[in-house]
Amino acid sequence: MDKATIREQYKKRRKALSSTELNDWNDAILQHLRTLSWPADGYLHVFLPILRQNEPDTWRFIRFLQQEYPSAKVVLSRTNPSNFSMEHFLMREGIVLQENAWGIVEPVEGERIAESALDFVLIPLLVADSKGNRVGYGKGFYDRFLAQCRPDCVKIGISYFDPIEKIDDIDAFDIPLDMLVTPKKIYRFSSSIPL
Repeated sequence: MDKATIREQYKKRRKALSSTELNDWNDAILQHLRTLSWPADGYLHVFLPILRQNEPDTWRFIRFLQQEYPSAKVVLSRTNPSNFSMEHFLMREGIVLQENAWGIVEPVEGERIAESALDFVLIPLLVADSKGNRVGYGKGFYDRFLAQCRPDCVKIGISYFDPIEKIDDIDAFDIPLDMLVTPKKIYRFSSSIPL
């Protein structure tokens, strides 16, 4: 199937999830993330969920990092819809967050962090395939962002759904995941993941 067909199918599937399913599956995703060995002082880019789209609740993971890895540096993004780019800011106490037109909660301002500083990136998506290729919302924000990260930056997708067999229309700009975390399990697509 192509991305457009997959996108529509999985947006409907995710929208149909009950509040009980969402809570249970978010708990399961967090438990899998807790089993990984996060660096004590690395830079971890975390997306904030679009609640009206039923995206996975990454706030739970942020709270876990703050409690268990207090020296880890959590990084959040702000989107620029005019050129489909992203700016990245260190999450600090007192940081001001504001919802944008798409329902994404973003930092208003703060200490800028370069893409080259990031060690790990948690990536929102609808579903991935068996090779780690992603289907998101189709705007290309994350492909542009990930292309600027270091080659050793670990790309971790978060999805409620296990991988499908194949996405047919992958192109040269698509950057695959190293790992996918779902409620059922962790999938590894790269043998060089340090976690």
